[in-house]
Amino acid sequence: MNMPIERSLNAPATPVGRDLSGMPEAFRRAYGPIEVFPDDLMGEVIREDCPVLAYRGQRRINPRSRSSCRIFAVYPDLETGFPRVYGMDSGIEHGNLVVTLINPRVRKVQEQFGPVKFRKPDGTKGTHYFDLLITYKTGRRVAVAVKPTSRLASGRFLAELEQIRCAVVPDMVDEVRLVTEQCFSRTAAVNAATYLRFSLCPDADADARLEETVAKLDGDLTIADLIILSRTGSRGFRAVYRAIFEQRLGLVSSGSINLHSIVRRPQ
Repeated sequence: MNMPIERSLNAPATPVGRDLSGMPEAFRRAYGPIEVFPDDLMGEVIREDCPVLAYRGQRRINPRSRSSCRIFAVYPDLETGFPRVYGMDSGIEHGNLVVTLINPRVRKVQEQFGPVKFRKPDGTKGTHYFDLLITYKTGRRVAVAVKPTSRLASGRFLAELEQIRCAVVPDMVDEVRLVTEQCFSRTAAVNAATYLRFSLCPDADADARLEETVAKLDGDLTIADLIILSRTGSRGFRAVYRAIFEQRLGLVSSGSINLHSIVRRPQ
């Protein structure tokens, strides 16, 4: 026997007494009406002081592929601070790049570095391009080969990489490093990529307002509450994100950084 249907479930939804037309439909269904963040800063920040630098890889990346993705992303150039295009052959390469770019010990990165001539294990000649060349502030140069763990099971690439290492160390680089998807977490890569995007457009007004508020903090609070206290509005989340990665704000919670993440004044 079927249970009786609760009539109230089929009743028309009570209309919300405010304008939600600017909110995405899925967000409205999930969270309902919300109050906008208080905002004492007028308008958005647009950076027009420099062009985007071109891709600098030494190997042309075919934008079409059936076996892997192609990523052309704009992130800051470590040497000049200007935006530039980085080209990658896979999502693992992109994740490794972004976690490398936020490393304070790194001075310069060069994607698609080569060509490197070497002898394959069977004696034939081979050519290889490294996915990334990292130059540290100490001057140490590390050539990075990125491969998914599924490609290493046969051992063929590992044997070939050893031959490549013998051809380039120490004349061209100081170290050859193998990176897989197990070398970093997806969350760390997403957080790093988000910071790099936000750092492309500095916002001195929002940063100054946030710094004044952080100096008066006592205890932990969410990023959403910090934006409300600082009255930085829509520019507040980007300012908080930059402050976390630049050590001007302490992050208490782990995982993906969002409005519910817990922060505190740095010790």
